[in-house]
Amino acid sequence: MNAVPPSFPPYRRVPASHGASWWAQGWHSFMRAPWAWVGLTAALLAGGLILHLLPLGGALAQWLSMPLFTLGAVFASVLRRRWARARSITPEGLAVGADNEGAFGESSHQWSSRLGTLLVASLLVLLSILAVLLVVGLALSLIFGVGLLHMEAIGHMMEASPGAVMAGIGMGAGAMVLGALLVLVALLVCSVAFWFVGTLVALGGLGAWDAIRLSARAAFANLGALVVFTLLLFPLSIVATIPAGIGWLVLLPMISGASYASYDDVFGAPAATFHAASTHVGA
Repeated sequence: MNAVPPSFPPYRRVPASHGASWWAQGWHSFMRAPWAWVGLTAALLAGGLILHLLPLGGALAQWLSMPLFTLGAVFASVLRRRWARARSITPEGLAVGADNEGAFGESSHQWSSRLGTLLVASLLVLLSILAVLLVVGLALSLIFGVGLLHMEAIGHMMEASPGAVMAGIGMGAGAMVLGALLVLVALLVCSVAFWFVGTLVALGGLGAWDAIRLSARAAFANLGALVVFTLLLFPLSIVATIPAGIGWLVLLPMISGASYASYDDVFGAPAATFHAASTHVGA
């Protein structure tokens, strides 16, 4: 465990390979209540589409995306608890059959009790991302400004050196690639830093700012696992998109389940319990 301020729950550093285990847990979570997951995901996607039709709907959808995504993580945690209870009373060798009746209602009640803090946390996250992008934008403006001055000097040399045109084009293309890479890196850093915010608020009971601070600490301490998790997301996204995007009705619940699994692995049950759970497929 790592030393953190007294008001923070402790967190663990886990091996990079756990990033793949989180995906396995996400799949198991989906299989515990597949139709409930599909219905919840379809409703959230439809709500997102409706929001985008409203004035400022895009900004509103961005603000609500983290709280709504956290509802899935809470649902995964409830399913996991019910499966664990069922497993504890099921004789060894028999299939586990957890009772999922009322699971979504229980999840909604737990989630709604933290909704206000989730909305504040989501707003702080968005403002933090905007601040990071602003800094990147200022850096790019400086880079482009210097580049434009240099290209102006090259322009004066064009008559004496026609090859300078190609040099100017190359510089412009290089600056665009650099700018795109800087923005991408900034967004990836933010996505890592804020990965645990929703679960720390809804499941850990932290305030908005404390959740953001602890999420950044724990996420970068477990950068290897989050990198592995993200690298696996790319091929899974392609597979989910191929059948007219229908695969996202499964992939999004898997991401929610994986979000809870990562929180449980880093902040919750001991690693031995986590790995024991990952060897079973819940009902």
